[in-house]
Amino acid sequence: MTLIHTQQFSFEDKNYEIRVFSSGWEISIRVFEGEKPANGYTYAVSLPTAFDLEKIYNTDAVKALIDKAESDIRSKLWEKYVTAYIDQLTTTEEEQMGCLKCTSRNIASSKVDGRKMFECLDCQNIWYEQRSSTNGPCSIIDTITDGVSENGSHEIDTEILLNGVFSPFMSDLKLPFDDQLRNWANQNKLQYDEFTKNTENGMRPYTRFWR
Repeated sequence: MTLIHTQQFSFEDKNYEIRVFSSGWEISIRVFEGEKPANGYTYAVSLPTAFDLEKIYNTDAVKALIDKAESDIRSKLWEKYVTAYIDQLTTTEEEQMGCLKCTSRNIASSKVDGRKMFECLDCQNIWYEQRSSTNGPCSIIDTITDGVSENGSHEIDTEILLNGVFSPFMSDLKLPFDDQLRNWANQNKLQYDEFTKNTENGMRPYTRFWR
């Protein structure tokens, strides 16, 4: 699918972008908030080949779908149907949730670093709930876990961990750095190793994390 047209609008202090995609004369439309779909709707139309592909996004048929996509955001149609359905369920949060990797609903959760960590018991995919607020230490450890989730591994200067997140002075029990690092990695089901990396500041101690 090729992105052929975008159109922005705002609603309730949020900025949205309507994106029109084309695969030949097959047109699909979705609304995005940032880089994520704003709802679960996709609007599609298949047009005759007589239409000019260079101007196809400007046809009445496509404009009608663009207007519909914006209207559904403003009327909160998705929330009315989906949220109302979920509110009627008596299932737990984990039972309502599905793994984005394998679609399984066999999900377990635990509290790690002040937020929930979810794990798919079928494919072992791990993800976290979004924080409502953050701070310096949380920002650092979230960068590690997000980096592992997105790229498979993440490297960080060991001194950032030693002098910040896992400093003995930051621990209520005054645990040594190595113990704090090991405990944190185990809680997040991470593996790690330490190595030396050649940087613009010379040879530096680094720690690599992965699952």
